[in-house]
Amino acid sequence: MTYKEINDINAFARLGMGYQRIAAQTGISANTVKSYLQRHPGESHLVLCQHCGTPVEQKPGRKEKRYCNDRCRMAYWNSHQDEVKKQAFYTLTCKHCGKEFTSYGNRNRKYCNRLCYANARKKTA
Repeated sequence: MTYKEINDINAFARLGMGYQRIAAQTGISANTVKSYLQRHPGESHLVLCQHCGTPVEQKPGRKEKRYCNDRCRMAYWNSHQDEVKKQAFYTLTCKHCGKEFTSYGNRNRKYCNRLCYANARKKTA
């Protein structure tokens, strides 16, 4: 690697970019970027919170943190809903009214809403 490539990798790593994004920006293999950053941790491993930009304290031997706290993590993802990979959508049929509805994350739902649930539980004489 040239000195320019090394400086670019360090600069992007300081901004908190991941290996894949650095590789795409520099045109270097992601494995090369990862190897370099792991072998030279002190040079570029200052990670800034993706939401507020404050430095994030990293613990050795642990997964790299991207946010300074849970509040910043939730605020970031709430403001970047388009980046969330929602894959658990289920199309189900309501047991009470027979209407089709979509459920996210729960394939065992039986009713489309609370009103159908309440009406289904009413005893008819």
